[in-house]
Amino acid sequence: MNTLSRRQRDFLQREQLFLDTARQILRNDGIAHLTMDRIAELTEYAKGTVYKHFTCKEDILCALCLDCLQRMADLFRHASSLPGNSREHVLAVGTAYQLFTLQFPEEFDLLIASRTSKFRQKAAPKRVEDMGNADQVVHNQLRAIVGRAIAENALVLPPHIDVDELCFSLWALSFGMLVLDQAKDMTTELQLPPVQKMLFSQFNLLLDGYGWKPLSTEFDYLQSFQRILRHMDVQS
Repeated sequence: MNTLSRRQRDFLQREQLFLDTARQILRNDGIAHLTMDRIAELTEYAKGTVYKHFTCKEDILCALCLDCLQRMADLFRHASSLPGNSREHVLAVGTAYQLFTLQFPEEFDLLIASRTSKFRQKAAPKRVEDMGNADQVVHNQLRAIVGRAIAENALVLPPHIDVDELCFSLWALSFGMLVLDQAKDMTTELQLPPVQKMLFSQFNLLLDGYGWKPLSTEFDYLQSFQRILRHMDVQS
């Protein structure tokens, strides 16, 4: 049963309109052209109305980041539903992360920008808190896969390494490679394979180093890669 009043529904619909418009500006013109004035102009609302929903430009960007993180969590959840072992699930999540950056490059850039303290200081505190909670949902999905691998004895971490450190290593590897892949002018002298295949092979090398079973010498992960792409509905 819908318990929202008409006024509340109108408020939420208007807020979604502002966000959709901001996203379109971001994709078409870049972050420098995203202003409260521009959103008001395109939606034909007074600027004061926009300010009733968002405190500033950074608050809008934070709301867009929150939407991105929720979309990413859904993508990771789908990747983790792949029938297979825990190591295949980690590879599927890594592939999903890369697919997200391909599908939403502007939003990926925005997620990078949102990590600065200046950005978060200007946004509404509640929105920043929600974003932190969404971050945790994404992180917990990877933690759950690592935890399952440990419970199944597919992975034994060294005494000086905990679950979060391994998760951070996987995240850093993915994030670093994906950011550098966008900075083509920095890698022109390097003869590199496509980032999707490179990320997959580097993940396997790292997981082999941790002894995450089955090892790549014992299992056909190239076949897993094709299964992951089909599961994620990607043409290889």
